[in-house]
Amino acid sequence: MKRKISTLSAAVIALFMLLVIAPVSFAESNAIATMARILTELNHYPSAEQKVTLAAISKDEGNSDATRAIAEAIHNVEHQAKADDIATLKIVSETASTTEGEKQLAEIVMNLNHSVSAETKKALEALAM
Repeated sequence: MKRKISTLSAAVIALFMLLVIAPVSFAESNAIATMARILTELNHYPSAEQKVTLAAISKDEGNSDATRAIAEAIHNVEHQAKADDIATLKIVSETASTTEGEKQLAEIVMNLNHSVSAETKKALEALAM
């Protein structure tokens, strides 16, 4: 009887993780991939459609603060990132809890000048998968 309860508890915990925690992680990785795709297409500033997508990412509380800050910075790009956004991205890139993908995106946006290089596009394509 005790073994049945233990198995049931494990199943409930697994289901909880699948339904509650996994979508948050998926949303985060999907946001990273979406921002990477936007940056590969960026030419001086994001399009109106891309700005809508970036605004949604920056307002989605399911995303980390770092992801939301990166989305806002990309949204505000006009040839390059704004000074205030660069300061925020620097903090993002130096924070221990920031994921590697977030750090990469933050660095790319901080160094953006009109569009991304061919080398940077390759890195972004890897993040977009």
